[in-house]
Amino acid sequence: MLSWMKNKMSIVLKLEELDHSSVDEVQSGNRSGKEPPFKELESGPKIAACKVAKCQNLGLLYALFVLFHPVGCSLKVKKFNDRVPCGAEAEQKPPKCRKSCSVGRLCRHASNCKPHRCHYGACPPCRLLCDEEYPCGHKCELRCHGPTPPPLPEFTLKPKKKRPNNQIEPTPGSPCPPCPQLVWRSCLGNHVGAERMMVCSDRAIFSCDNLCGNPLTCGNHYCTNVCHTLVTSTSKLDSSRRAETCEMCTLPCQQERRATCPHPCPLPCHPGECPPCKALIKRSCHCGSMVHVFECIYYNSLSAKEQLTVRSCGGPCHRKLPNCTHLCPETCHPGECPSPDQCSKKVNVRCGCQSLKKELLCKDVQAAYRSSGTDPKDVSRNQYGLGILPCNSDCRSKVKASEAELQHRKSKAPEEKEPETKDNVKRRRRRVRALEDEKTSTLQRIVAGIRIFLLFVITIIALIASVYLGYKGLQWLSERMNEAEIQRQRRYTRT
Repeated sequence: MLSWMKNKMSIVLKLEELDHSSVDEVQSGNRSGKEPPFKELESGPKIAACKVAKCQNLGLLYALFVLFHPVGCSLKVKKFNDRVPCGAEAEQKPPKCRKSCSVGRLCRHASNCKPHRCHYGACPPCRLLCDEEYPCGHKCELRCHGPTPPPLPEFTLKPKKKRPNNQIEPTPGSPCPPCPQLVWRSCLGNHVGAERMMVCSDRAIFSCDNLCGNPLTCGNHYCTNVCHTLVTSTSKLDSSRRAETCEMCTLPCQQERRATCPHPCPLPCHPGECPPCKALIKRSCHCGSMVHVFECIYYNSLSAKEQLTVRSCGGPCHRKLPNCTHLCPETCHPGECPSPDQCSKKVNVRCGCQSLKKELLCKDVQAAYRSSGTDPKDVSRNQYGLGILPCNSDCRSKVKASEAELQHRKSKAPEEKEPETKDNVKRRRRRVRALEDEKTSTLQRIVAGIRIFLLFVITIIALIASVYLGYKGLQWLSERMNEAEIQRQRRYTRT
């Protein structure tokens, strides 16, 4: 091997002495099919790849071609624009540098990535997790896929021609994929226990087929529709969630009123308290002589004492006192009449035979009845005050005279009956009068039979005449319709 290298080096030294004419001879000899003048070059090592660096010395170029190309490969020299040092290799191995790379990263981990050594070409990709936060709150768990910085032009392995105002742009990164996390998602109606495990980025919605059960806008009933989308709003008075897409409550208001108000609310079912009751209620006065009309809210807002006051009519009581026949003289008042035993009305009292008469106060009459062992309540109105005064001697004489007169009337004989005359005719019995009415003459019977026969004949004639006239009318109508049909056909045939 060492002898072969020495032989090659000597050939290279000889090639340096060649001029361009020898090169032309080599090219012409090669084209004409002649063997090259340096046969010893053919014994060199055979290289499979045909890669030759560009060189200014054409003689050395031929030598390099012979050294590094297999036998039978023709040499074609063209005009080159680029110039490199003689002996440059086609594929260079980058030199190693111990300094840190000065190119800054463009991804979100620029402050967290570890520094790496200086290198040729683009920087290696970021090995950290993306950790980008999704709108849902989760974070991307893939490798960093953000933008990468462009390589520096002076550290490229194959520098290209310099172009003015042409900057290398960074490689854009790829967006994060949809969130792949599994989450529990509620149904349309947000029912407890109806959640499903779904991918976070999947925005599909589903119904659990249960009843909605959401409180309606009335606040008293619940929606009976199948699980559906809820549009909720927050009320200033009530912070609970209320659905606006649920069914409308059509029930009447069922809220209970106060115990003093028996009237139902006239509004449909509604939230909050019911409005004041404006229903009219009737209340009679205490004495029963007139009827008052009040609004329910006004009357029930009064106290018990105030209610009794407004119900008074302001007139006299006009109720009968319990112990006498007189009316209460007090102003219309509730409850029983005050001091019924102290009635100050005047009463005409009489003795038992009604011969004596005197005026006394009602309270004195009641006291007289009680002293005699009689309750004034048990005395009728016609007998009130009768027998209070004791009878005297005059009363006894008057009683005896009246009794004698009564006996005289009873002992008097009854009057005789009047005789029956023309002016005084006795009324006959009803049965006798009926028999007399039934007695009719034969002539009257014959006249009645003739009347019945004539009525029958007239009825038959009227029926026959009506049938005949009806038949004639139908016949005339049929003829008119036939004529109209014929005229219509003629009119159509003319047109």
